[in-house]
Amino acid sequence: MKFTNLEDPNWLYGLVRVFPTVVHNYIFYKKIYTMGLENIPKEGAVIFAPNHQNALMDALILISVKNWQPVFMARADIFAGQFIRRFLFFCKILPIFRMRDGKDSLKENNAVFQKAVEVLRKKRYLVIYPEASHKGIHKLRPLKKGITRIAFMAEEASNYTLGVKIVPVGISYQDYFDFRTNALINFGKPINVEDYNALYKENPQKANHELVGRITKDLSTLIIDIKDSANYDNFEIARTIFAPYIIRKNHKLINNFKNQIEAGKEVVTFLSDLKESDSQTFDELISYLSQYNQILTKSNLQDWIIRKKYKIWGILLRTFILLAALPITIFGFLNNFIPYHTPYLLTRKIKDKNFHTSVRFALYLFLFPIFYTVTFVLLCKYLEPWWLSFLYMILVPITGIFSHRYYAVVKRIIALWKLFFNQRKISYLKLRILRTKIVNIFEKIYFNKK
Repeated sequence: MKFTNLEDPNWLYGLVRVFPTVVHNYIFYKKIYTMGLENIPKEGAVIFAPNHQNALMDALILISVKNWQPVFMARADIFAGQFIRRFLFFCKILPIFRMRDGKDSLKENNAVFQKAVEVLRKKRYLVIYPEASHKGIHKLRPLKKGITRIAFMAEEASNYTLGVKIVPVGISYQDYFDFRTNALINFGKPINVEDYNALYKENPQKANHELVGRITKDLSTLIIDIKDSANYDNFEIARTIFAPYIIRKNHKLINNFKNQIEAGKEVVTFLSDLKESDSQTFDELISYLSQYNQILTKSNLQDWIIRKKYKIWGILLRTFILLAALPITIFGFLNNFIPYHTPYLLTRKIKDKNFHTSVRFALYLFLFPIFYTVTFVLLCKYLEPWWLSFLYMILVPITGIFSHRYYAVVKRIIALWKLFFNQRKISYLKLRILRTKIVNIFEKIYFNKK
């Protein structure tokens, strides 16, 4: 398997990556939050170890934070076909084979691992996803030893003088699939592999085990990591309920996505500690959370609508504004329908749902420029005066984003009307009672400790 010198800086790759990065940072996502950039070593052999929740979007967000060209290691099954293989090599991605790819294919890993070692010995950046697969959940799954094996191989090949560092990276998404949402990337402090070299010389298996444990511990602190699998859904709804209270009580905090993640981590820690210190109260709280979540799901509601009471005049005003903005929405919808909705149709047959966003993003990069170019040419040919064509094309993407936001607001208004007409139903009344009990328990314990 020939990888050429894909680890070396490539001016063409650097040029090509500009457009996807701009689209990713400023159009596809509403905002990308970054933390811990000062923890990225400026030079040396460095392995980045991100959690893996959202397929190729996890690579895009890592590339987007600065002007660099790290080498990635990805599952080999995406290297399907000669063209895709060459394209992925151009994108500085190495394949890593797993047992599910066939026992014979595992032999290919020897060449891949040697190439990874070469990347590190050249003092380049290497990215390895230690979970070895992606899954859209707020939970760090067990890490594989491939990352530590490569780190120690590089140290051993350099007579233990290379000074490999492993930087854990936490990636969080507000929504794995929706357009114009927020994301956060958080770089942890580097782990010095040389601290484990002596142990590796004596007992390689133990050294790998301890280093994996260290990466797991550090990476877990950078994300929302719900370790209690049995109560995963209850922890999630608790995070939705309690995180705003934590932010609101801390007047120094702005209610943005970064602080929502930090508050969410506090909620998970709070519940985990409560389970250990007061199992009776924990079980009571979990019982309320479970009932609350079940009724919400059955009624097709979300927590925000129960959080506070909405008056009829407020709902009417929102509805009036929505109707007034309808012409702008129709303009944006019609002029962006083909390039925006075509990727949704094409991704329906992809079984792995976490690949949907990655494929749609790639299709958007091609479809929107082509569609806008064709539209502009036709406008210039048939629309007069000429400046109307430019004005029209300026409005198309702006109103397209507006129409997407409009759709989200419509769903909220429908939910508010649904609440208004059903607020006296027993299920809705029970939701408010349960939520009050949940909040009272949380406030009594959490804020008293503070």
